[in-house]
Amino acid sequence: MKKMLVAATAALTMSCPVLAFEVFKDYMPSKEVWNVTFVRVNPNRIDDYLEGLKQTWWTGCEVQKKQGTVLECSIFVSTGTANRDFNVMLVTKSPNAAVTDPDEARYNAFMTEQRKLLDEAKEKQLVTGYEEMRTFFGEQDFRRITFK
Repeated sequence: MKKMLVAATAALTMSCPVLAFEVFKDYMPSKEVWNVTFVRVNPNRIDDYLEGLKQTWWTGCEVQKKQGTVLECSIFVSTGTANRDFNVMLVTKSPNAAVTDPDEARYNAFMTEQRKLLDEAKEKQLVTGYEEMRTFFGEQDFRRITFK
């Protein structure tokens, strides 16, 4: 009986190995954070949307890069025709999560620089009609994983 119990336990252990994969021991999450906004742009409106983004979102990214709160900015557009959910991704890479914490001085500095590049009236004009051309699908933050 004892032999059968030992054999059964050994067989169970071998067939169901325990995986104790642990953060910091087996892999490292990056300090950098990628923020991805998923957007569904209506058919035949991608170019219109990109034109507006170049003057609004992209200029804001350039200001944030100069201020050190963003390291990289990217726009990805799907090349597939059967996109059910989203077809544009707006991606920013920040040096860490702390730069996304509310900070009045940082916000005011950003807005001062942004308004030098794009005044508020022009920005409002550019985004007029966005509601008809796109829908936000969602937004998530990601960290790159490096295995040890």
